Amino acid sequence: MAKTKSKTGRSKNKTTFYRNLKYIAVAATLLIGMPLVWHFYADKGSSHGPSPSAIQTNQVYLKTSDGRTIELNTDRNINQNGLNGQARANELTYHADQATDADQATLYVPATKDYKIRLPDGTQVWMNSASTLKFPYNFNQQIREVYLTGEAYFEVAHEKKRKFIVHTAFADVQVHGTSFNVNAYDQVSFSTALVEGSVSAVKDRQLIDLKPGEQVNAIRDRLTKQPFDAQELLSWRKGLYYFHNRSLGDIARVLRRWFDVKVVFSTPDLAEQTFTGEVNKTMPLKVVLSNLELSSGIRAQLKNGILIFK
Repeated sequence: MAKTKSKTGRSKNKTTFYRNLKYIAVAATLLIGMPLVWHFYADKGSSHGPSPSAIQTNQVYLKTSDGRTIELNTDRNINQNGLNGQARANELTYHADQATDADQATLYVPATKDYKIRLPDGTQVWMNSASTLKFPYNFNQQIREVYLTGEAYFEVAHEKKRKFIVHTAFADVQVHGTSFNVNAYDQVSFSTALVEGSVSAVKDRQLIDLKPGEQVNAIRDRLTKQPFDAQELLSWRKGLYYFHNRSLGDIARVLRRWFDVKVVFSTPDLAEQTFTGEVNKTMPLKVVLSNLELSSGIRAQLKNGILIFK
């Protein structure tokens, strides 16, 4: 039986979760018979650009430094102010031979979506839902820099002379040619995990070098290093979210971004409870709720974009 753990440390038996189920009833532990309601808080914004939650469209789009907006939800060729390329439903490839150092753009990926971009130096970036990536049309001769809010997986093209730096609101990730994941939706959830190569996480005067299989997490405004489970951490690229002894607060964040809903439950203490299972992004939320009701007897209500468990 899977167990949840309350803030006081007492364990409670919960419905068993199996990883091989087609869809796990993620919100089983949301049930509590209390008259009060607590709303799960929204992700904090970033100084690197508008918060993904503020985007007024449910489509992936590119916003250029001169204010132009280019929707990327359908296959199309792009030829605007030095930016030339091809957009597909799930990937953007471009070049900008005539662009100046001042030309830049921001890629917005809203809730429920994911997207891939190939930068001119050959670096590939897979972006998770509710994420933004700010980048120059062309990198300069000294350094390659991008600004991330949200989560993305990078495969950086190796160059000896130019570092690749991912800036986030909490810390920077310095790269020399590698594959790694960055989660930077907010300062609480910041982490970077190294799959291949070498990276360094930099926060103020603290610098931590990573080896493959290691990740850096944010703990009380500082960086800490530990090993990670690649299957669990990188499963989002396949539309899956595996969680092992993760808090309900963490899971609620994923539900909100992947299904574009607000999550409501009865008491903030529930956010501290932990359990194990998976979420499949490709399945309708109604299927999640139906499976939940059939397997556990919990009543769930989805109304006006608000998911309420009773």
